[in-house]
Amino acid sequence: MSTKIPQSVAKRIKAIVFQAADEADYLAMARPDSGAFLNRLVTRPDVGGEIITYISRDEVRHYIKDAILNRYSKDKTKEATPDHLKPIVKSTYGLEAEESHSEVKLCLYRSTTPERENEYVVISEGTVLKWETALKKALLFISAKPFSKTASEVHILLLLFAQHKPVPPSDKKNLKNALKRCGAKPYIFGER
Repeated sequence: MSTKIPQSVAKRIKAIVFQAADEADYLAMARPDSGAFLNRLVTRPDVGGEIITYISRDEVRHYIKDAILNRYSKDKTKEATPDHLKPIVKSTYGLEAEESHSEVKLCLYRSTTPERENEYVVISEGTVLKWETALKKALLFISAKPFSKTASEVHILLLLFAQHKPVPPSDKKNLKNALKRCGAKPYIFGER
């Protein structure tokens, strides 16, 4: 038995899984439903049945989950993520700003507004469900960087993906109030 799935086969199976995930609205599924969806993929002849000819039965479920569905989730998140953050910074904080630092799921904008030159906005990406992870990343970034010691003000903006699920107004209000206590604001996108 081969340990590597041929690229053409992997590509075909990936397309089948992506289409099935789109049709099932995979990102909006609750955990038990996503597990059941994964189990159905494992038993499909054109997905799990094809994969098992190349890898062991024990690895099929992990392959579909880790190599295909995780990629699907990342691709859909990237598609939904706003391309331009300057307008979001402007509408949220009233600042004209330019990006001065960027890393994975985090960036720093420096104000170019004349009367507010020494202000910064730290933008950290995450999901609505795990907003605290994005907040932690922003806070740790701020505490470790020298700009925060000389800045007149450092704002935190959490760019939160709703994963194509509706976010109830009460949840938005509670999140906004909780983040306000630590000087952060949420920007929720990718909602249905």
